[in-house]
Amino acid sequence: MKLKRMMAVSLVAAMGLTMLSACGNSSSGDSAASSSGESSTLNVKIWDSTQLEGIRQICDEWSAQSGVDVQVEVVNWDNYWTLLEAGASGGQMPDVFWMHSNNSQRYMDAKLLLDLNDYIDADESIDMNNYYADIVDLYTQDDGTHYAIPKDYDTVALWYNKDMFDAAGVEYPTNDWTWEDLYEAGKALTKDGKYGMAMDTDLNQEGYYNIVYSYGGYIINDDKTESGWDDPKTVEAMEMWGKIVKDCMPPQSMMSESGEIDMFTSQVTAMQLMGSWRVAALQEYDCNWGVVNIPYHDANGNGQCDAGERVSIYNGLGWAAAASTANPDAAYSLISYLCSEAGQVKQAELGVTMSAYMGTSDTWVDARADKWDLSPYLNVTEGTDKMVIYPYSRASIWAENAKQELVPAYNDPSIMADTLKTMAVNMENELQAEQK
Repeated sequence: MKLKRMMAVSLVAAMGLTMLSACGNSSSGDSAASSSGESSTLNVKIWDSTQLEGIRQICDEWSAQSGVDVQVEVVNWDNYWTLLEAGASGGQMPDVFWMHSNNSQRYMDAKLLLDLNDYIDADESIDMNNYYADIVDLYTQDDGTHYAIPKDYDTVALWYNKDMFDAAGVEYPTNDWTWEDLYEAGKALTKDGKYGMAMDTDLNQEGYYNIVYSYGGYIINDDKTESGWDDPKTVEAMEMWGKIVKDCMPPQSMMSESGEIDMFTSQVTAMQLMGSWRVAALQEYDCNWGVVNIPYHDANGNGQCDAGERVSIYNGLGWAAAASTANPDAAYSLISYLCSEAGQVKQAELGVTMSAYMGTSDTWVDARADKWDLSPYLNVTEGTDKMVIYPYSRASIWAENAKQELVPAYNDPSIMADTLKTMAVNMENELQAEQK
């Protein structure tokens, strides 16, 4: 029902935008400021407050050059999409905003986003080949229309608390750890009110997706038509993940109440799988932490990481503009500035997050070198390691449902295989509904 309602909203919005494009969105020209004078300010929305300072600084630099003011506002994740949906239904969408793979297809289908093709073709500072192709594809329609330019990319690494390892007499993690190593250390650390690690059931990118692909399983096929939940290798991986949850983590009730990051920063848990986007929020803590590569699955049993055995799920946001913006030229000019090589280097230097422009994220590692060695986030892009784009489909309702469907199996790992079979059926029903 939710999917059909959202599709209906998008269709209504698309009809409204057709009229807007014909009547009120005709400004064009060489300057960033609207030639009609309709707007000298761009409204920008993001959802991560830890990135606000850096994003605002880059926008201010653009404003100084363009003469167009930028107002950057943070709206938390849930309210962010509510706000965009309300704008799509007849309200006012932001001029420029972040787009995510979970929602991009619906917004592109409904033509709610500004078509960037002509702008990109005329822009010497933007070449889409400079960004990871998977992330470019997230925001590109099958006909080749680009509706966003990649802002960043993210990978996953393992953080650990050195003091807690020392107190438990357990050796520190290394860059060559397997998932089995993580499990054994996690068990040893789980005692006296302390735990090996924690995981919120919402954390698929930072959690179980990685181990599934590491074991050779999958979540969704390339055509977005079939579920991989019941694939034998997926089942094997999730049974291992179920053991980690059961033997190395706090009770589910405790994790849902306290939050996995809070437990890690307060030294209740000794390890945490964390996406690179979280690093900016950790800067305020003065803890004795280390960072290593995400573990791998030694499928060949040879004690070394072979091709495809270490996997990090990765994703990336895109900078998009509303098709209804009164100032499309300025909106694109700002996006171009943010996504150009110079803008991406600046984003990395400020420690905002890793940059989507390939080859510029070394400066992000350097920005935090006084506290941590963040090179494990970049290591997974090299050698035999593998990055897998975050599994998604047109609406990805199945991904949200899976988070709760897995909870009984976390409490009783013996039912994991049966749970995954049921999830596969449910997911394929949802995928079929997306096509209607």
